Amino acid sequence: MSDARHGIYGVGPHLLAIPAEQVLEMFVLPEVRRPPGVPAWQRGVTLLRGSALPAIDLRVCLGLESSEHELEVFLEEMRAREEDHRAWLAELEASTREERPFKLATDPRQCKFGRWYYSFKTDDAVVRGALGAFEAPHAAIHALAGKVTALRTEGRQADALELLEASRTGLLAELIGIFAQTIRVVRQQHREVGAVVRLGRREVVLIVDRADAVAELEAIEAGDDPLRDGSLRVELVSRLARWRGSPQPVLVLDLERLANLAA
Repeated sequence: MSDARHGIYGVGPHLLAIPAEQVLEMFVLPEVRRPPGVPAWQRGVTLLRGSALPAIDLRVCLGLESSEHELEVFLEEMRAREEDHRAWLAELEASTREERPFKLATDPRQCKFGRWYYSFKTDDAVVRGALGAFEAPHAAIHALAGKVTALRTEGRQADALELLEASRTGLLAELIGIFAQTIRVVRQQHREVGAVVRLGRREVVLIVDRADAVAELEAIEAGDDPLRDGSLRVELVSRLARWRGSPQPVLVLDLERLANLAA
């Protein structure tokens, strides 16, 4: 049996539903700064056509990390892994000059960036494209270790150092440029959605990752319950439902309980 129409939103790994009649407006969320002293779930205040509306982060309300925090973690990962490769090439040069073994990762899949890179998944095609640019130069820079070792074995120390100098302004510079470009792309692609809803007697902005659809919901089997592990704030979810055509359960937001939290 079908349920009333709901707006379906992505919030972290979850689908969340809000009755469509309660959603007054949606817009791409501008930057919202949280003032000191407010709860973590309250992002701050956003302006919409001259009206100041409180902005509630539904990720935090559901016990998840905010999208902003996830963005900063990603960007910090990029910065740290860039520094790793600067240090990697510097150590390869130092070990060559000092005629000692090079002990850092030579397999591009085994450095910290490689382990992260080959396990990271994203649905954003633009971000995937930016990350794809790493593949060849990252593999090539790690291949330098084998080339330098071969030259040293042949007694061609000067040639090995010349190769490393060319790599600093070539391969390493290319890799650093890709890190910078990826950071720019990820920042540009980071867009949250604000859904204006009425909570009690006031309007608020609910912050979600994306708006997926407006659809009718269907009843869900009682045993198919993603709330059992206790990782969500179940007091803000009135029930579970199914979005036709999707195997993923939908969490139906309890606006009355959310209003009590925000009071």
